[in-house]
Amino acid sequence: MAIKRLIYYPGDEALLRRKSRPAANLKNKRLKRLIQDLKDTLESQPGAAIAAPQIGVHKRVTVVKFGQNDEDEEESMLTLINPEIVESGAPETGFDGCLSIPDIYTWDTPRPSWIRFRARGEDGSEILRRVKGMDARVLHHEIDHLDGILFLDRLRDPDELYTPVEGDDGNTKMVRLIDLPRMA
Repeated sequence: MAIKRLIYYPGDEALLRRKSRPAANLKNKRLKRLIQDLKDTLESQPGAAIAAPQIGVHKRVTVVKFGQNDEDEEESMLTLINPEIVESGAPETGFDGCLSIPDIYTWDTPRPSWIRFRARGEDGSEILRRVKGMDARVLHHEIDHLDGILFLDRLRDPDELYTPVEGDDGNTKMVRLIDLPRMA
């Protein structure tokens, strides 16, 4: 349908912090349009997933590209309506980044090592699946969006935020935000 404008932190923080409502009528044309808008918007971005609040819609809908683990092949986009975590593994610290917080990354976010979840698919069928590693991190991140939680809220150490910076040699390296020169 359309590539939508992303909602960004910190300017649109209040919108990102709102908790999303369950999608009730799975046959609704608005819901089908929202799903297509999420797919179109994700396709235009470098991310692995997007949640409805990131385009300003507070419905419990996300689109995910599983297959983010090194040994996996990336899968087609999967729509998850009203996803819920049924069971999860012990937390592990690792990578996080967000389309709504561009060019800020961390390797310090604890998230479950695996997740068993339930959701409805785009066609209304039930999805019950287990994902691990990076796929579990991505799914947990998106469910956080549906609950108004940002990855910044889960950091163990707020000083462990990085941004890409081009060096004098033309190569890009990751630099901690606190190590950047202070702006006058």
